[in-house]
Amino acid sequence: MEQELQGIVLNGHGGFYQVLLDKGVCQTCHLRGKLRLNDYEGVWAGDRVWISIADDGGGMIEGIFPRRNFLLRPRIANVDQIVAVVAINNPPPDLLLIDKLLVAAEYQNISPLICINKCDLDKKSLTESIIGVYQSVGYPLCVVSAVRGENIDSLLSLLRGKISLLAGCSGVGKSSLINELLPEADLEVGGISQRLQRGRHTTRYVSLLQLAGGGLIADTPGFSLLDLPQELEPEQLPRVYPEFQRCGSCRFDGCSHDKEPDCAVKKAVEQGTIDTERYRRYLKILNELRDREVKY
Repeated sequence: MEQELQGIVLNGHGGFYQVLLDKGVCQTCHLRGKLRLNDYEGVWAGDRVWISIADDGGGMIEGIFPRRNFLLRPRIANVDQIVAVVAINNPPPDLLLIDKLLVAAEYQNISPLICINKCDLDKKSLTESIIGVYQSVGYPLCVVSAVRGENIDSLLSLLRGKISLLAGCSGVGKSSLINELLPEADLEVGGISQRLQRGRHTTRYVSLLQLAGGGLIADTPGFSLLDLPQELEPEQLPRVYPEFQRCGSCRFDGCSHDKEPDCAVKKAVEQGTIDTERYRRYLKILNELRDREVKY
């Protein structure tokens, strides 16, 4: 006799899915044929589903609950928190990617957390300068060293009870961090290409891993570029920069804070209230969105 249960998809590969239930994990779930016949877009890690369990213990995914949010790259649903991981060195910090991750988080109403890894390699006080930029905006930060195991408990406390996505370019230490958080995961760790100063990809598909004390963390394919949300329009970009909202009114409604006169944001940049380099990265993202709009 079959019974129906609700759960969260941990991963899917080759037509098999693992689903986390209240009383454990159903290791071998299949997708009900009617969902495939309806040209369903697929089941993603993080999807909340209901399944039927047969007497032999096998599961069948009968349906998928509506998603609260989703990301296309990496493909994952119902994320509570994006952990933007940046290495302080080897590879050098890619703050443009971090800003894109923060944009994606703000636009999707996902809580952001910035994790600065490899603090043991900091020789130029870069950690303090990065903290200064993002702490002034109001973003939570955690400084760790996966190699030395420093502050891993603090990071773990920020992950408990949530579905968290570790995101960042290859080589920043995402797999090393997961191995510290979950030693039993024993993920393959990639080296750094000396020519490109980028990490070699070690993770091949998205998988959610269970944390001690509750919560799930996503192991995701490494990437050096992030696809901005397809629905994000250039005029919407200023709304996902919290520091812009605190600057007061510009002369024109819908100011893009680019070339308009009497712009409160540009004035704040000149006065040092808003970090100049973060503002310049904002302009790069704005132009990227404009170019995308023209292209399509």
